[in-house]
Amino acid sequence: MSDFPSKNDPKIVAPSENTSSKPQPQKDKNKDSSKNKSKHPTNRKVIPIIMSLILVLLLSKTTLNAQMEVSISTGITYSDNVFHLSDYDINRWKQGHPNLDFVNTTDDLTLMLQADLAYPFRYQWWKFIPSVTAKVSQNISNPDKQRQDILMRFRVERYYWNFTALYGYYPYIYVRNYIDSDGTGESEKYSYERNLYRGDLNVKPFKNTTIQFHGRYEEYFYNQYWTEYDANATTLGLGARYSFPAFSMGASYNWRVLDNYNHDAEDASYESDIYKGDIRLKKTPLSASKPKGAAFYPELAMSYEERFYQSDDPRYGGRVDRIYNTNAALNFLLNEQWNIKLDYTHTFRNIESPVEEIRLTKEYSENKFSLTAKYSF
Repeated sequence: MSDFPSKNDPKIVAPSENTSSKPQPQKDKNKDSSKNKSKHPTNRKVIPIIMSLILVLLLSKTTLNAQMEVSISTGITYSDNVFHLSDYDINRWKQGHPNLDFVNTTDDLTLMLQADLAYPFRYQWWKFIPSVTAKVSQNISNPDKQRQDILMRFRVERYYWNFTALYGYYPYIYVRNYIDSDGTGESEKYSYERNLYRGDLNVKPFKNTTIQFHGRYEEYFYNQYWTEYDANATTLGLGARYSFPAFSMGASYNWRVLDNYNHDAEDASYESDIYKGDIRLKKTPLSASKPKGAAFYPELAMSYEERFYQSDDPRYGGRVDRIYNTNAALNFLLNEQWNIKLDYTHTFRNIESPVEEIRLTKEYSENKFSLTAKYSF
């Protein structure tokens, strides 16, 4: 499971673009901004510091230890619906609706660069792997869609089990613009900062069977215009993977609770059930005459989430989201240094709600195509 979400994380909550039914209390945005900063100060210098550290380690790799593992990945992704707009909103954008003037294009290309640094070492019969990943991305046609994310992990491995503790910091995730009806009255960026704390335990009770335990805790801090959407989320999961001679299969169930603790009159808290399954074929040589040469393997993954909003307010009461994801990928292992991955993802969110506006503006579909190249030193 990747810890770098897509440009529009489907787990987040969002206000409606049409604000006609939203309460209109007047509030001091400057006051909210200072309060917000005191609650969750953001160290904006952490990303360049860590990126500089990775660069230093890259340059001094030969002086450290032969166990140092370093890789650089670069990729390009095409999305046909980068803002996750509904068909209704896409038609309004084509007609020049002023509330959607933040959209330059509904589709877009995203350029990505990622650096991974790991330092595995052993102590007696234990293996430890501290690692760090830094990722930057930039959209071409919609430049406000840019990211600078960091992950830090510590993994412990034994023969029959392994455990990974992870912290992820996502300082700026821009979703789209909405009309701030209870504040400035203008179109404002809907963006947030995210902290991720995650643990994964894999146990191998039998030769070909792995049992997976997953837990995560997330903090969402929105910018000064949308502090009423600040939230915490807890996810617990259980899964299993079985390896056959030609392929392996996995399945898991996750239970997720998001608490919109800072809500005003409208509470976007929800509980969700997430079901996942995947199949991965074993490596196959590209050439039968070179069984130890370049190889490839395909994989297919599907997930289904039912999200039940807990509020009984007019906007979220009775709302159920059903989110379908399908992912297909081809992985090419050209040699010990170069890996290439071709990836396709389809997402569809179906909305059930007594509010027509929600049904019109929140249902969407997206297709994404990605090409990623990875070089390991």
